[in-house]
Amino acid sequence: MRRSNQFHLPLILALGLCLTSLALPAAAQNEPTLRAGDSGSYSSLAQSSSSSQPALREPLAQNPPAHKVKLKRDQWTAYRLARDPWLYKTAAADPSLIEVICEHPGPAKLLAKNRHLGDVADTDHYLCRRLTQWRGATWALIKNREADRVVMLDPQGIYLAIQRDPKIGRVLSKHLFFNQMVDENPDLGKFLSLHM
Repeated sequence: MRRSNQFHLPLILALGLCLTSLALPAAAQNEPTLRAGDSGSYSSLAQSSSSSQPALREPLAQNPPAHKVKLKRDQWTAYRLARDPWLYKTAAADPSLIEVICEHPGPAKLLAKNRHLGDVADTDHYLCRRLTQWRGATWALIKNREADRVVMLDPQGIYLAIQRDPKIGRVLSKHLFFNQMVDENPDLGKFLSLHM
C-alpha cells in the first residue's frame, strides 16, 4: 500500500461512517412499524407492509413542555467577569451578566469598584439594589466616583443600605457629586436627614 493511500484510508472510512449514520435514521423512517398485537416476526412485517391499513404509531408531542433552564452560577467565573475592564460593553450586550455577578459578595465588590460603573448601571437599572445587598459592595459603591449615576437610577437600594447602617449616609454625604444626587432626587436628602 502506498504512503498516500495510508493517509486517505482513515478519511474515507470516517466519511463513510458519517454517511451511514445519516442514512440509518432516514431508512428507519421508511420501514414499517409493528401494529399492536403483532408478534414481531418477519411475516407479520410483510403483512403489515402489504396491507392497506396504516401502522399504528405513537403520536409525537408537538410542543414539549418548556422547562426553565437553570444556569450554573459559578463564583470564579463571576470574579473573572467583574475584573473585566470592558464589562460595560459586555453588559450592554447581555444585562443578565450583572445580575449573575451580583449574586456573590466578592465579585459584587469588584464590580462596585469598576471605573465604568455608571455605564454598567445604564444597562441594568437595578444595579444599586443588587450591590447594596452586600456590605463590602455597598462601601465600595459609595466610594466610587460614579456612584451618583448608580444611585440616581435606583435610589431604593441606597435607602435600604442607609437604614441598615446610618454611617453609610454620612460617608455618602461626603461624596464628590452628593449635591447633584440630592438635586436629582430630593427624597434622598430628606431620607438622610431622618437617619443622621
